[in-house]
Order: sequence, then structure tokens, then C-alpha cells
Amino acid sequence: MSLRIALAAALLAAAGAASAVEPGATAPDFSLTPFAGTHSVSLADYRGKVVLVDFWASWCSPCRQSLPLYNGLQADFPVSEFAILAVGLDENSDDARAFLREHPVKYTALQDPRGDVAQAFGLKGMPSSYLIDRAGIVRYRHIGFEPEDINALKREITALIAKPAAAH
Repeated sequence: MSLRIALAAALLAAAGAASAVEPGATAPDFSLTPFAGTHSVSLADYRGKVVLVDFWASWCSPCRQSLPLYNGLQADFPVSEFAILAVGLDENSDDARAFLREHPVKYTALQDPRGDVAQAFGLKGMPSSYLIDRAGIVRYRHIGFEPEDINALKREITALIAKPAAAH
């Protein structure tokens, strides 16, 4: 078994020990350092916006498709209303940085090398994404990625943006 597969299995086993965050639950707050920058970014900083939190890693094959496609998704919505936080789970930041050079993103990519945030969300597979409303409530969760998943995400994001913040 390759080291990456062993690390992935260990990460998912550890995350599986925590309950998976389900739609309707409050998203766990977190604070992580972005790959491009030194100041921590917190999920709470985005309260009032619809946020897609996506967990990825350099060894995740579907992530090679999802991360670049999310650039278009981010561009489809005003940054004042919607943000993407891509949480990288590589233990080695050089691997993650190389991945991001090959697959550049136009949204915030964060580092979670110990998998603390993944564990807080109770990740069950890779990639995993969580759509969070303006009030910090998880409204949609998805494991895996196919290009057609973008259309479902667009519908969900559009519906959440259309709701006033007070309606949550």
C-alpha cells in the first residue's frame, strides 16, 4: 500500500470517529492559514455569505477536476454573496503547493495538514464539500465529484443567495 493511500485511510478513519456534519447542523468554525498569505482565515469571517467548504488533497483524483471547475462557480456569483474555501489535507505543503500550481484556483485555498478541520466535519470520503448558508448552517453535503455536480451546486447556491440573511 502506498504511503499516500495509507495516509488517506488513516485520515478518513480518524475523521470517521467524529460524527459527520449533516445538513441542518451548524458548521464547525475553524481558523486556518491560506497557501497564499500568512494571516489565518476563519469560517466565521464569512458569516453573512453563502460558503462552499471543499476538502481536497493532491492525491485525490476527482480534486483534479473539481478545484479548477470551482473557479467558474466562484465567477458565477458575486464575491459579496458567495465564497469558496478549499481546505487542503496534504501533510506535506510542498505537495499541495505543486498541485495548486498545476490546478490554480481563484478562491481561498487553506492548509489543514493535521486534518483537524476534516475531523471536526467528520469527513467520510474525498473530496467532500459542504454548502453553508449565511447563518452558518450546513444546507448541502456531497462526497465525491463529477463535473455535472456543478449544476446541482449552482441551483443550491442560487436558492441560498436568494434568501435574506434573516430568513435562516
